[in-house]
This record gives sequence, C-alpha cells and structure tokens, in this order.
Amino acid sequence: MHRRYTIHRDGDILVEDLDDQGTPISPEPVPPEERLPVEVIIRSSDDPDARAVLLELMELAYGLETDGPPEGALKS
Repeated sequence: MHRRYTIHRDGDILVEDLDDQGTPISPEPVPPEERLPVEVIIRSSDDPDARAVLLELMELAYGLETDGPPEGALKS
C-alpha cells in the first residue's frame, strides 16, 4: 500500500494511491496551493495485519501530537 493523505483547505481529506516512485496513480485535481502544508505518506503491505499496525501507529502519533510525549521521554 502506497498512499498519500493531504487536507484540502475546505477541510476535505484527499487520498491518493501512489506508484513505487511516489507518483500519484490518479491524482486528485487539486493544485498544491489549495492543500494544507501537511501530508502523510504510507508505505506498507496491503493486508489486515499491516493495516492493524498502521492504525496503531497513527493512534500513537495522534496521542503524541495532542498530549505531548510521555513524561520522562527524551526530547529532540
């Protein structure tokens, strides 16, 4: 699974499947200036186990971004 997730300025999420070089297969017809300057690119196997790990990773990332790192964690 190779996907890029970005957010349109109106709040819609844009999902694009990518080829092995990272180029969108069927690009969304939205110019870069209409996208927020944040994107998530996923590269993983396309099976149930990989999706479960991906969801866990995204939950951890969400927790870090909303709550901050756990107390005592190293800061970069």
